[in-house]
Amino acid sequence: MKKIKSIALLIMMYTGLSAQQNVILPINGKVNKDTGKDEKTLTMDPKSDSRTVYNVTVPSLAIYKPEGAASNGTAVLVVPGGAFHILAYDDEGVKIAKSLAAKGYTAAVLKYRLVKLEGNNPFGKLMENAKNFDTLESIMAPVVPLAIEDGKEAMKYLKSNATALGFNRDRIGVVGFSAGGTIAAAIALDKDVRPLFSAPIYPYLNPLMKTPIPADPPPIFIAVTQDDDFGFDINSAQFYENWKTGKGLAELHIYTKGRHGFANKTQGLPVDRWEDRLMEWLTAMNF
Repeated sequence: MKKIKSIALLIMMYTGLSAQQNVILPINGKVNKDTGKDEKTLTMDPKSDSRTVYNVTVPSLAIYKPEGAASNGTAVLVVPGGAFHILAYDDEGVKIAKSLAAKGYTAAVLKYRLVKLEGNNPFGKLMENAKNFDTLESIMAPVVPLAIEDGKEAMKYLKSNATALGFNRDRIGVVGFSAGGTIAAAIALDKDVRPLFSAPIYPYLNPLMKTPIPADPPPIFIAVTQDDDFGFDINSAQFYENWKTGKGLAELHIYTKGRHGFANKTQGLPVDRWEDRLMEWLTAMNF
């Protein structure tokens, strides 16, 4: 049974142009029979090539291997955000993965289960729900544990298939944005899927603030802005303090300006170089 399951997990679809490998992940340890037919992708700004994904029911990974650089033996799970309604798939996923791959990392972009949205304007629905953050949280709440489960399943897959994918199974980190930062932090809090490091970027941490810090926690890197649209700087600072109290290594960057969602934006601000700070930290940590 275990062998059949492993074979099923290794079924991959190849896209030659990007040399990426797409892997369907199980749910509750079972291979999905759902075809994911409800999943949709659109580009909301005609001037942009950045895709938004919504109505994900089947979690999956898109794996990018190092290009133009020798592999450093380390992998990074990249988790885009979007308030558990949508995924900023390119801006907080593919572009980050390609940047990491160019530096020698194997990167895997996660699609995780989301709130079901009707109609052809998912961003509009998200903005409507976001007018009252308490309402938004109540809508997100049922899917948050499912998304976290998908993140943990992705880590398990990467560890189980590390040799085949060309990296060390003990050297797998995670970086996540906003809702993806929830998943990145949750993975760091779970001793059973302990990552090499975790980098929650402008993370939504409300669901995790009462979770105990594990013994020997992995290092974390947090970046957020003081003018974050949702006030995520407050919990980020508290999470850093909790990590330090739990005797974990942590680095926290709270930029004065840049607002929420700065991942791939060029704003002429210090926050534009957050990824440089992350890379300096990874280098200093020998990651």
